[in-house]
Amino acid sequence: MQLSKAAKRIKPSATLAINELITQRRKQGEQILHMGFGESPFPVHPLVSKALCENAGQKSYLATQGIKPLREQVSKFYEKMFNLQYPPEQIVVGPGSKVLLFDALVALDGPLFLPAPSWVSYQHQARLLEKEVYHVSTSPDDSYRLTPEALEQSLQQNTRNPWDQKVLLMNYPCNPTGHSFSAKQLKALASVAKDYNVIVLSDEIYGLVSFEGQEHHSIAEFYPEGTLVTGGLSKDRSLGGFRVGVMLFPEDEEKLLTSICSIGSETWSCVAAPVQYAAIQAYQTTPAILDFIRDCAQIHELATRYVYRQVHGAGIRCPPPQGAFYLMPDWNEHEKALKGMGITTSKELAETLLKKWNVASLPGSEFGMPPGNLCIRIATVDYDGENALQTFRENPRQALANPDEFVNTIAPRLVAACSQIKEFNSSIS
Repeated sequence: MQLSKAAKRIKPSATLAINELITQRRKQGEQILHMGFGESPFPVHPLVSKALCENAGQKSYLATQGIKPLREQVSKFYEKMFNLQYPPEQIVVGPGSKVLLFDALVALDGPLFLPAPSWVSYQHQARLLEKEVYHVSTSPDDSYRLTPEALEQSLQQNTRNPWDQKVLLMNYPCNPTGHSFSAKQLKALASVAKDYNVIVLSDEIYGLVSFEGQEHHSIAEFYPEGTLVTGGLSKDRSLGGFRVGVMLFPEDEEKLLTSICSIGSETWSCVAAPVQYAAIQAYQTTPAILDFIRDCAQIHELATRYVYRQVHGAGIRCPPPQGAFYLMPDWNEHEKALKGMGITTSKELAETLLKKWNVASLPGSEFGMPPGNLCIRIATVDYDGENALQTFRENPRQALANPDEFVNTIAPRLVAACSQIKEFNSSIS
């Protein structure tokens, strides 16, 4: 059968593909250290499990926008946790934030601007829709953080009319780098977006996995009329397989909301009914749920900062993390030595780490970086989340006071992966 041009351009998601590959190889008995896939490992909260079981009989099609009790609870959650006021009428519930972002790209006119690096699916979604994609250069010296100056320069270079609509998709805390933004930095970006008619898709799925000293702010605080905020249950509540995402719409954008719901009605119809009713519980702001979110976030921080210390301490350049559970080290300073080993691209670098050192990672080229930039994305979640949570809760003060001891106890594969990366780095020298 003949494939469409769009289908020929699309590859499987790099993150999902590496996870399937490593899962298969582990089943075959191979001891792979998995830093290629970022799935939060913690168990389903018992209250959410109970709600799902109690609503297993919910079998009817639901409204594409999502049931009102869930949207009401999402509204309360965002007001309490992020101080964002969005009534239920301005909220859409979808089967994961990935689909909602894709539908927004379908609905919104204009080219897409992406910080480089940025999450793997953004550029592929836009190209599937035959949108123009422009990557905005960032610097490792600034943790690959998008700056107003770089954004404005890219907008000027790649558009003829500053008043034509453009779309900026940004994610923070960031996958793949772990960086985030201060309120001041977001305010400056919002100013540029306003001046150049840029609609911002603000992917804040990791907002509650922000580390100590990094308070999460949304660009919607400074540009509410031009920002769509997305979030979901996959990261801070470890419910990736539930496929629940939310999108918060600006006031007076009924046409856009209706358009995205119309697109959803012709594709995914609605989020599974039992899951929506269970999600009402997952979006509660009771101590039981909020303590769970806090504890999991602290474990993410302990594990991610541990890996950062190991990598950075070995002399490998790596921006410090401020949230999420990813890092982006690079070996550009060893370009000549790596070339002598037959490694000239980030893909070859990731392949070498997997084949010779049993460490799974993803090349920076999957995240919009130039192929010759010798950077990789590593995830810091290769451990038993249920055991980690139990161990942490038995003595949180001990874990926070002795993070290395805690990580060595709960994450031996993560510790081993760091050792392998350091040995690889020594082999270059």
